[in-house]
Amino acid sequence: MAVISFLYRGSLPDGTVFDDSEGEPHEIVTGRSQVMPVLEQNLLQMEPGEERTVELAAEDAYGAYNEKNVERVPVYMIPHGEDLKEGAMIHWTSPRNSKPLVVQIRSIVDQVAELDFNHPLAGKDLSYWVKLVHRAP
Repeated sequence: MAVISFLYRGSLPDGTVFDDSEGEPHEIVTGRSQVMPVLEQNLLQMEPGEERTVELAAEDAYGAYNEKNVERVPVYMIPHGEDLKEGAMIHWTSPRNSKPLVVQIRSIVDQVAELDFNHPLAGKDLSYWVKLVHRAP
C-alpha cells in the first residue's frame, strides 16, 4: 500500500468536465478501491510532478448502463414524493441499502416514478487528466 496525492480533472469524450480537484490534491491509499483500478495503476507508474491523461472505457469506469437498474415505485413510497420532478437527482435509502444512493427520476406517470439507480456516468467512456503530487510507501 502507498499513499498517493494527485490533482485530477474528469471529462467526457466531448470535453465536458464532470469533476475537478480544483487545485486541491486528492489523497488515496492504494489497494482500498478508492479510485478505479485503471486510474490507480496509472498513478502507481507515475513520478511526482508527472502529468498524463488516462482514457477509461465505460467498463473500466462506472460500468455499462443496465436497464435492470431502473425501477418503478409509487410516489407515495418516496419521501417527499409529491415534490419530485422529472430529471431530478435524489438520495434514496431503502431496506436494501443502508447508505443513500443517488437516484435519477426518469419519469413520473400516474403517481408512479421511474427511478434510475445506475451511476450517472454508467455507460460513458471517461477521460482523466492526472498529475501526481506525492507518493509515500
